Amino acid sequence: MSGLGGIVYVDASIVTRDPANPAATAMWVVGDRIAAVGDVEVVRATAGHAAHVVSLSNRTVLPGLIDAHCHLTWFGYLLTGANCSADAAPNIPAIQELLAAAEPGAEGWVMGSGYAEYQLEEHRAPTRWELDEAVPDFPCVVYQTSMHVCVVNSAGLLELDLSDESEEPPRGRLGRDSNGRLDGRLFEAPMFELMERNMHRYLAAVGAEGRADLMEGAGKSLASMGITSCADASTGAASFSAMRQAEGSGRLPIRVSTLFAFPEAQWLLSAGMTTGFGSDYLRIGGIKVWADGGMSSRTAAVDEPYLDPQGETGILWHDESELAGMIAQCEEAGFQIAIHAQGERAIRAVLGAFESTTESDNPLRHRIEHGGAFPSRLRELAARQRIHVVSQPGFISQLGDGFIEAFGPERSNYLYPFASLQAAGVIVAGSSDTPVIDPSPFLAMRDAVVRRTRNGLALGEDEAISVSDALDLYTRNAAFVGWTDDQVGTLEAGKLADFVIVDQNPLSAVPASLADTKVHLTVVGGRVVFDDGSTRD
Repeated sequence: MSGLGGIVYVDASIVTRDPANPAATAMWVVGDRIAAVGDVEVVRATAGHAAHVVSLSNRTVLPGLIDAHCHLTWFGYLLTGANCSADAAPNIPAIQELLAAAEPGAEGWVMGSGYAEYQLEEHRAPTRWELDEAVPDFPCVVYQTSMHVCVVNSAGLLELDLSDESEEPPRGRLGRDSNGRLDGRLFEAPMFELMERNMHRYLAAVGAEGRADLMEGAGKSLASMGITSCADASTGAASFSAMRQAEGSGRLPIRVSTLFAFPEAQWLLSAGMTTGFGSDYLRIGGIKVWADGGMSSRTAAVDEPYLDPQGETGILWHDESELAGMIAQCEEAGFQIAIHAQGERAIRAVLGAFESTTESDNPLRHRIEHGGAFPSRLRELAARQRIHVVSQPGFISQLGDGFIEAFGPERSNYLYPFASLQAAGVIVAGSSDTPVIDPSPFLAMRDAVVRRTRNGLALGEDEAISVSDALDLYTRNAAFVGWTDDQVGTLEAGKLADFVIVDQNPLSAVPASLADTKVHLTVVGGRVVFDDGSTRD
């Protein structure tokens, strides 16, 4: 292969995640592919004199990191609204101030996101009347960090045709005060419907250039954290159109696999475009189904009631029979299915549905998304059926204090049991679920190993995994569950040149410092998509 030119990276610690060649000191990249990885003398001799040599000054090279479950378009859209997270808004007056200063978006609503009741000084959500004080003249919504509940003001309720006399919606709930009046909270299905409707309006209003801008900005933000591929876990017509616009204009910085929401995917199931259809930058991943709600919103379907709010056991979107029907429809069309299931009641229904419909070796690599409350009997059943789990270690530090309030210290220790899932033989992939939490994979790796909440409380210390296994969550494992392991996930000759250069080797770093890992360069298909300027030769 000599005489092909390209770039040889030397003076580096290259962590390949390839079991046959786990570490190297040089890597040769030609075009969008890796041409060779190995010992520096051998690689340089193979590359020949035509290759440009770049010294990385003892930095570390990792495979491009993969976020196996995020909401890329939501992430970009919410960046256009007010940041109401705990760091920016520690109390309700601060949320009011941020919303009052915000302008209505192209969809006509004032929007904020990121609050969590248990992180606010008042320890409760804002009400519609408090939002009315901040935004009296426009519809307004603020999304809770879980993205399973939001609060809207009175103008928003009016636009949604909701009143105190409204009936409870299917697969959702309307928040009410002690007098039965709507307090502005929308749980589950009505929240998702509002989010998708408003985002669709926004994307339509900003035009083709605005849609490409949004996707490019969201992709660049992830690239700055070392992410080279992601799966968009709630793709609809509007978000797919935005992705296509960015891809078509060469402005999609990272690779995206779509997980189309089942209600919007009926055309896809009959179109003959199965999992994997598309390009290197935008491909169809599979079909997404919700079986229950979220942990932070207390809508995950659990067996034993939450401690706060007392008596609640969550919302089950679909029973086992309904889930089996959707799985069978996806399998007949050749699609992978990814089912959101957080509580044990939902996970049990999902696994029961898989057991009645899916071959024992799971040839389509069906997945459970999140897998929060996963008791041992269900772990064994998932392993026996070879059902994979895509989860979010970063929930532990960023949302864990709320889990402890909802479940109590003892039950919380059994949430997100990565070590036990791994021991049972379940393949676990890592992700962020952003915009729910900070998308940094290095922060999430730390949480998978250290398992401490924002307030420093231990959450399931026995479920900690090694740094090596944590790195696999975002490389080999994520590539496997996303059907891209033949192209990415490890640094091997012939694979796509997706890699990230960082300031420390995670395998030798102090685990608590993993979140501080600095990304210097992110490369997708041999193309630099993020550069902090420190590696320039």
